[in-house]
Amino acid sequence: MTPRLPAVKVQDVSPDNAPEVSVRATSTLLLYFEHRYGAERLAKVWREHGFSLGLDYMRQPTNYVSLRFLERAAAALREESGDSRFMREAGLFTASPQALGFVFYMLRAFGSPKACYKQTIDFSPSYNRVGAFTVDLLEHKRLKLAYRSSIPEQNRNICELRMGQFASFPTIWGLAPAEVRETECQVLGGEACRYHLTWTDPPTLWGHYLGLLLGMVSGLLATHLGWGDALFSVASLSMAGFALGGWLDRRREIKRKDELLAAQAQANMGSLRELQQRYDEVFGSNVALEDRVAARTRELSEANAKLEAALVKQREQDRLKTEFFDNVSHELRTPLTLILLSLDALQKEPESLPTVVRQHLVTLDRSTQRLLRLIDNLLNLAQLEAGKVRLRYQPLELHAFLSSQLLPFRTVAEKQGLTLTLEGGPVSPVHVDAERIEGVFHNLVSNALKFTPAGGSIAVRVREDDTDVHVEVVDTGQGMAPADLAVIFDRFAQADTSGTRRFGGSGIGLALVKETLELHSGGIEVSSTPGQGSSFRVRLPKGTQHLREDLRERRATDLPTRRERRSSGRFATVLAATVAGAQRPSEPQDHTRADAKAPRILVVEDDAEIRAFIADILAPGYRVLEAINGEEGVRRALEERPDLVVSDVMMPVLSGLNLLVQLRSHAQTVDLPVILLTARQEVSAKVEALGAGANDYLGKPFSPRELLARVETQLRLREAAVRAAENERLAAIGLLTSGFAHEVRNPLNGLMNALIPLKEVVQGKQTGGDPNLGPAMLEVMEECGQRIRHLAESLLSFVRTAEKPVSVRLDAALDSTLSVLGWRIPPGVVVERSYQCAEPIWGDPGTLNQVWLNLLDNAVRAVGDTGRVQVETSQQGDEAVVTIVDTGVGIRPEDLERLFQPFFSTRTAGEGTGLGLALSRRIVLQHGGRIHITSQMGQGTRVEVRLPLRPAHAEPLASTPTTGASRGRWSRRIG
Repeated sequence: MTPRLPAVKVQDVSPDNAPEVSVRATSTLLLYFEHRYGAERLAKVWREHGFSLGLDYMRQPTNYVSLRFLERAAAALREESGDSRFMREAGLFTASPQALGFVFYMLRAFGSPKACYKQTIDFSPSYNRVGAFTVDLLEHKRLKLAYRSSIPEQNRNICELRMGQFASFPTIWGLAPAEVRETECQVLGGEACRYHLTWTDPPTLWGHYLGLLLGMVSGLLATHLGWGDALFSVASLSMAGFALGGWLDRRREIKRKDELLAAQAQANMGSLRELQQRYDEVFGSNVALEDRVAARTRELSEANAKLEAALVKQREQDRLKTEFFDNVSHELRTPLTLILLSLDALQKEPESLPTVVRQHLVTLDRSTQRLLRLIDNLLNLAQLEAGKVRLRYQPLELHAFLSSQLLPFRTVAEKQGLTLTLEGGPVSPVHVDAERIEGVFHNLVSNALKFTPAGGSIAVRVREDDTDVHVEVVDTGQGMAPADLAVIFDRFAQADTSGTRRFGGSGIGLALVKETLELHSGGIEVSSTPGQGSSFRVRLPKGTQHLREDLRERRATDLPTRRERRSSGRFATVLAATVAGAQRPSEPQDHTRADAKAPRILVVEDDAEIRAFIADILAPGYRVLEAINGEEGVRRALEERPDLVVSDVMMPVLSGLNLLVQLRSHAQTVDLPVILLTARQEVSAKVEALGAGANDYLGKPFSPRELLARVETQLRLREAAVRAAENERLAAIGLLTSGFAHEVRNPLNGLMNALIPLKEVVQGKQTGGDPNLGPAMLEVMEECGQRIRHLAESLLSFVRTAEKPVSVRLDAALDSTLSVLGWRIPPGVVVERSYQCAEPIWGDPGTLNQVWLNLLDNAVRAVGDTGRVQVETSQQGDEAVVTIVDTGVGIRPEDLERLFQPFFSTRTAGEGTGLGLALSRRIVLQHGGRIHITSQMGQGTRVEVRLPLRPAHAEPLASTPTTGASRGRWSRRIG
């Protein structure tokens, strides 16, 4: 036994040539790999892994390597071999002649396995300086030892190599490898690596020598007795004795092997019986486990089925609840609208009402407004609970925002004898939904004003740190008890728990504040002292990391129609045309009280009372048409061509948004102004309506004066648009005349220059001149006159209009337009033409030429002084396709959606009216076609116009296109 070596403190990070493990202990790895796979592959592995120590270094027995280097080399060789037993097989190669050389034969002749194990353990400190062996037991054919390493090994590769080396020693004598069992491993968390070895010693061959000795003695005795020649007797009997002894050795060895085989067979049978028993136990356990798994699977399936059913039911309940709240919103706001409109109508003439009645009207108005706010809070709370809230993120600087928001509160504070101040300075912007954050601070400041007595003060403080912007609302009011602070942000909870309800309220406000801030990844805290006041601290994160894409507002393209609903009953209204006790008719009717020249307004509303009330508001100044749903509204708009449409959003049969989409798809109503009325007050509803093409949006309840003002504004805008459209046509005519003047100048100069010599010839003033001069001048004049006539005809053809569709050849129309624009095209711009559509289309040539003029002028302006403009025509089915492609600057993506909006232009101020493409789109729609524009910045723009080859109109075409504030979802480049 050898004493344990003291632990060597070696750093984990050591150089590859650190004196830790001798290459003698690891050379078997390289020898085995080279023996099995070849020297070239070993060198390739060494190069590919970039080991710092070369193979020559590893072959010098006096060199050392670090343990970490040895582990990397072992892992690389094992991975390259693809053999999971590579390390064990490499260890068994340790006792081969290739690895031991002459020592192999010395050990085979004079050594034993026990001596090999003892010498290996005794000399281990000379080749391993990071670990030490401790012998627990060394007996005949059995060894127990432990190995401890001062540097923890990272994997079991070296363990496998070590066990293979220990197992290899008996193979020197042709015996089976030693049986090595590992009872504990340091890599797996053990205190040390412990091994138990058993082996078989080589047999003792004494029979040969004993037989030889007996043969020699017998030969000498026979010679002494005179039985034969001495040399013959000794030699023959010695050989016979040697053979007999060898036979006895072989017989004994065979017997021993038979005994070993029998013992091994018996052990194998015992192992087989044990394995059979284990198999039976495992089989039984598997059967039981499978039964349990099957039962558990059935339970889980049943539970999943129940959960799915519950989820479906919950989703259906959420859908029904959402639909209920949408309907409730409309149903509650409809009577509120009637009440507020009636109150507003009564309050217009306060002199005609008694003082008591006026006081009651003020009370009714205040109570109705309070009821409206309560409904808004309830609906917002329902939206939060249903997960329908969507946020429109935008950067907001809170100090400037609060400065504007606190203005009306300062007036209230002065009336109550309070001071309201804003402290702090500008802070970093936060990305929030401005309207919802406005509700947060409106609620907090309103509460501070409510609970602060006269003479107190309220301070709003704004500051920021590295991650957040903080707003603190501090008041000197009555404060709250500690017990109230725990529930103040709960729904329907109030800090005023005395039962007197001196301050009123529904207990929703602060719950909405907290949940709104949490949607923005922010938060709110409160501290309060009874009798001294309260402090609410709001936190909102900076940056954009907190933005939630699942909550971001997305534009919707449609709104479901509202189901037919039962009559909600009659509400008291004050209508100018209503006689006491009479009921308004539910059927739509037209109102013609206004002058015959007054604008006509179509009112589309399914609620009879609201429709009648709106009609009564508009009737004194306008001619009013009525429709009870969206479908009838579309029909009447197409038939009657009103000047403006006022429509509800949620209606049966066809919703207001769908009505809007259909109106924008018809050329007759593409620019018809539309004002939408709805009870939905959230920002998403407004954005949805305006994005679909509405000109204005008015929430219920609304003021009659506000409705009249918005109607008048839209009608004035429409009139201005008509005048602007005419100006656009005049601008196009100016462009034509400028081009005509530019083109006609050259032939006109030639004509005038030819007149002078011709006049001299005719008058006989020229003597001795060329007699052919007169005819030559006549030819010049004739050619110039032909050119002038051709230009005049081209101009007349370009502006020619038709009341009914006529045949129009696209190639001739485009060539005419390019001819008119020829003087505007710089020399460096190349215009390529490719006309593949020979069949004419039917339409108005004058208005279509205005389209080509706008599009080609835009393309020429976009390419600048150098570039290429491609003009192509083709036929696809029953459509003719005109494509104009330029290599200009392109259009920004954010401008594409606004291109067809009237008065929008990407040119600099003063260079365009912004109506060119709006008029072009209207003209194309009038011809039953479509226009689409795509563009990429820096790569150019592509305009595609599709027109039907068959007549698109049976009625006369409008000769003067007009436009309104249409908001089509088309692409456009330059206005």
